[in-house]
Amino acid sequence: MITAKDTDRMRTTTSFPVPGLLTCLLLSLLLLGGCSSRGYINLKIHSEPEGSFLVYKIDKLRADRPSPWIYLGQTPFAGVSLIEGDELNSGDRVSFKVMRNGYLDQVKEWNGQQFLDEYDEQGVIFWTPRLIKSNQ
Repeated sequence: MITAKDTDRMRTTTSFPVPGLLTCLLLSLLLLGGCSSRGYINLKIHSEPEGSFLVYKIDKLRADRPSPWIYLGQTPFAGVSLIEGDELNSGDRVSFKVMRNGYLDQVKEWNGQQFLDEYDEQGVIFWTPRLIKSNQ
């Protein structure tokens, strides 16, 4: 039989400091979030004709060699790209390229500050290149 004394003992041994734990957890999440330098950039890139390959790269101002192109997918493309928040300096160059067999490649470039300004202003990077047929 459980007595009142046993009940009190169970309360003290099973009590859980929920408010203190939640406070510590929230502070930890805020600190980790504040230290994070990553940001998501919304992208909507369509092309005429659709089904073109989409790549991008970020060339650093003081890099000793060009950055590689990174494949994102085929157009129409609507998604997000993970970009380092401190990765873009005003002298850096962000380039997107759309390619399709039988057409000339289309490239759009921004410097780092222009890219971030456009994203801040519109909330998305939107581009619709019209590919031109190649004579070859």
